[in-house]
Amino acid sequence: AFLGAAFLGAAFFTGTRAVKEVAVKNVPVKKAAPKKAAPKKAETGGGGLFANAFANVEIKESAPTKVVKKTAPKKVAKAAPSGVPRLVNWRVSRDGGIDGQIVGSPNFPDGEGITTSPIVKGRLDSGEIVVTGSGSKYYLD
Repeated sequence: AFLGAAFLGAAFFTGTRAVKEVAVKNVPVKKAAPKKAAPKKAETGGGGLFANAFANVEIKESAPTKVVKKTAPKKVAKAAPSGVPRLVNWRVSRDGGIDGQIVGSPNFPDGEGITTSPIVKGRLDSGEIVVTGSGSKYYLD
């Protein structure tokens, strides 16, 4: 290979020093190993302003990925704590209380429909214990 032929004998000035470019002749060059099949290049889609913008982009092919459906974790049914009545088939009422059927209360028969006073503590979600403004506790089933 012949490097710098255009600049042979020309001096470049960098600050106060002159650097001279010299051609190298008869230097053995290692041959590159044969290449494997060239990767596919992105198609440029014809002419236009950006015709060669993606000319050197390589497209890598990979094995198809396996699609896995994620399912919501199953809720483990907790039992209501001893002495706390359960509310089944419940919904939140307009005033922030709960309408539902009570089970396990000493004051009402199982399955009786009730409306609680507004909830002041706890999350309104199945498996949670809530406390009403009057101080009653209920397990939301």
